[in-house]
Amino acid sequence: MWQNLTRTQVIAVSARTATAFVIAGLDVLAVVLCAGIVFLGLRYKKVYEVKERYDLIAAQSECIWLDYTFSPQHLVVTGSIGQFTGFDMLDFMGVEVYDIYNWVNEDATPIRSTVRSFFNSGEEYFKTDLLIRRLDDTYAWYALTGTLVKHEKTGKNKRFVVRMENIDSQMTQEKELTEKAENDQLTGILNKKTMEERISTQLEHRTGSGNLIFFMIDLDNFKDVNDTLGHVYGDKVLTEAAEKLKQVFPAKAMIGRLGGDEFGVCASFDAFDLDNLTEYMTQKGDKLCDILKEKYVSGDKSVRVSASIGIASAPADGEDFLTIYQKADKALYLSKRSGKNRYNLFQHSAADE
Repeated sequence: MWQNLTRTQVIAVSARTATAFVIAGLDVLAVVLCAGIVFLGLRYKKVYEVKERYDLIAAQSECIWLDYTFSPQHLVVTGSIGQFTGFDMLDFMGVEVYDIYNWVNEDATPIRSTVRSFFNSGEEYFKTDLLIRRLDDTYAWYALTGTLVKHEKTGKNKRFVVRMENIDSQMTQEKELTEKAENDQLTGILNKKTMEERISTQLEHRTGSGNLIFFMIDLDNFKDVNDTLGHVYGDKVLTEAAEKLKQVFPAKAMIGRLGGDEFGVCASFDAFDLDNLTEYMTQKGDKLCDILKEKYVSGDKSVRVSASIGIASAPADGEDFLTIYQKADKALYLSKRSGKNRYNLFQHSAADE
């Protein structure tokens, strides 16, 4: 009996001891878990505070930071992207990395080839300006500066960290200043100085079989408009003539006011042969004469306006601006002398008369 009692007591003591150890272990585990939770909480708080700080800085300076990891592909955005681009990162969820290029106007900056060339160049720093599309299909300018980080051992691309800053207002101001300096104040097209500079540059860099055709256009009876109808009508004739020239020629053509009622257009054309070039010039000449012919009326007074035009081309008629200008001017003089409201292509025999 005593032996059985002793065994029962030993078992009870052992059970209590085991329970005590379990409880003690659970207490230690609870302490560790609590400590871990506190540690992770503090760490998360720190990370959140750092992100919040960067977001605040980004909002103040209108900047966004992009941190792209190559392998595995991962993109982290810091800053309020929606505030500056008009779209949220949710718009990019589920799309391929390269689909992001669809938001960029590549006519302004060929970003795909630019980035690819940079990655292959071995250079460390990247810089360019991008025209980025917003949700309302308008565009805004952003300056991108980036740093490429490589693996120390393999030398492969590891991370690409980019700072993207909104510079739209700055670019708009610069564009306005440039246009003010380069454009005619009344008509909005290029002024004579800018026309000469740009045509000279194109002539210097002309390559291959491409032709540059210069149209010199003088409005007939413009003095009668000012004298008979007044200068308000004179300004109206000039501004309307400028708009009509834009309708005849493609957007890449240079259109300018050379002074008074005289305009100039320089257009490029890659002709198959001389007949093809002549056909292009005559078609444009016919179109110009037709579209610039107009009757202006004020009360019982009226004036008919038309255009006399001279046309010369490079390299056939010369390879510098002054030569082309002078030959087009001679062809224009022949149009005036022949009765106005017509065009003439420069020909040596006719010009030497």
